Amino acid sequence: MRTYKKGMKGLVMCLLGIWLLLGNTMAVSVCAQEATEISRIMTTQQTVDMKTEPDETAETIHSYSAGDSILVTGETQGWYRVRFQDLTGYIPQAGIVEMELDVTALDEQFAIEEEEGKMLVEAVEHQRDEARRSKIWGAVIVVLVLAIFATGIVSTMKGGKERGGKKHIIN
Repeated sequence: MRTYKKGMKGLVMCLLGIWLLLGNTMAVSVCAQEATEISRIMTTQQTVDMKTEPDETAETIHSYSAGDSILVTGETQGWYRVRFQDLTGYIPQAGIVEMELDVTALDEQFAIEEEEGKMLVEAVEHQRDEARRSKIWGAVIVVLVLAIFATGIVSTMKGGKERGGKKHIIN
């Protein structure tokens, strides 16, 4: 009886070891399928459901409408791995296209924007220079007006002393 139990125990351990070995091998092959990492912005051409796993029967966690932009982070056998907010899921590759960018038109638009920015900076600098000149001229005018008043007061006082304080009566 003891040898029977030892034999069964050994057989169970052997089968368990084989099962673990095969299970890990399958897990490695599934991970190898997902090894392709990409980072692209793509656009949907039709309504697409984001699934929890790359399988049509998996739970839908988000739906995209036609024309939506999608951040694609990987691909595996007919499925794209995508990110939406804090969710990671899978969508079928059918009906998804890479977003086309017109780089030449973007470069031209950036050049126009840069030129407009330079003109704006020049206009602001010109206004600041004008404001500074206005303040300087305002100060000069105030000093001149004060000088004229001071000259008038001084000349009046000198004229009063030279006359000896006599009052002149005008007939």
